[in-house]
Formats: sequence, C-alpha cells, structure tokens
Amino acid sequence: RVKHLRLVTGVAGLMWIVCPSRSKVLGKSLKPLHESQIDPSFKNLFRQLAGADMEISVTELQTILNRIISKHKDLKTDGFSQEACRSMINLMDTDGTGKLGLTEFHVLWEKIKRYLVRFDVDKSGTMSSYEMRMALESAGFKLTNHLFQLIILRYTEADMAVDFDNFVTCLVRLETMFKTFKNLDTDGDGQISLNFVQV
Repeated sequence: RVKHLRLVTGVAGLMWIVCPSRSKVLGKSLKPLHESQIDPSFKNLFRQLAGADMEISVTELQTILNRIISKHKDLKTDGFSQEACRSMINLMDTDGTGKLGLTEFHVLWEKIKRYLVRFDVDKSGTMSSYEMRMALESAGFKLTNHLFQLIILRYTEADMAVDFDNFVTCLVRLETMFKTFKNLDTDGDGQISLNFVQV
C-alpha cells in the first residue's frame, strides 16, 4: 500500500504528487443528462457544430472553444491547444469513441461555464497564484503545497499569471487524475498500490 500516488505525465513532463487521504473532490459534480433534458436551442447548436456524424472531434472542439473565448475580450488567452482539447475529450468521453456526443458536450460546456465564474476574481484578465489556489479549492481540490507549487510552475506564464485556457486545462487534468484514483481505490480507504505497468 502507498499513501501517495506518484504519476508522471508524458507530454507535460510534470510530476504529480497527490495525497488522496487529504485530497477529496468536494465540489458538486455535474450529473449526466438524458438528451430529452437538454434545451432544444442547445441541441440545434450542437447539430450545427458537430456535422454529419453528430460528434465533436478534438479538432472541432479546439475550433469551437477558441471561437467562443475569442469573443471574451476581457480574457487573456493563447487559445486552447489540441493537447488540452484531447484531455477534455478523454475526461468526458463515456462511450469510448474519442469524440463527444450531445450529452457529453453539454456536460463539458456546463463545466467550462462554471470554470469561467471562478476565473479572474479581480477582473485583470488572468489569475494570480492566490486566485488560482482559491479557485482550485472552490472547485473542490484540496492539494498539498508541493503539488500546488508544481501546478503554478507548469501553468503560469512568464509573469506568473495564469490565463484562461491554462486554468481550464489544469482543472480538467486534475479532475481526470482524481477520477482515475477513485476508480482504482476500490475499497475507498484513500490508498492504492500500483505495479510498474499500471503506473
């Protein structure tokens, strides 16, 4: 048994250290909806965005999100990368298609709207490290100081500010990590043991 789960992300090269006994996701999760519960105007929008296959790919998601945030002139952002959009799809893709269907995209969209509310309390267009910590705690992530320092190093710009796309990417990856840990923690004691292949 190990008290700490240590993972290394292949692309970002960032070592994550999580204390699951202290790091419980406390924020409200969004419940999956049936298609009949989704607003008709949102369904129409989805049909226009998704195209003939009625699913949104990584490239399509990147185009959609970057168009949306470009309209928010108050936000400083470099735009969402394909890597970030792939992380979002990995988190939300419940049927294993590698794309987002209507309900999956709806849940993601609601998440992003919630992230937007937590972003940039002082209306500067970016987040300070203090705002970042408060936002992560508000989202339900209780992190060790060491992990938070690593997150700041990974997601801040040269001026130590966090822009919106980096903020969303960080939250999505954290949620994916906690979701994975919860699935592996079958007895719910906050500890897991992994062999080399699983890591």
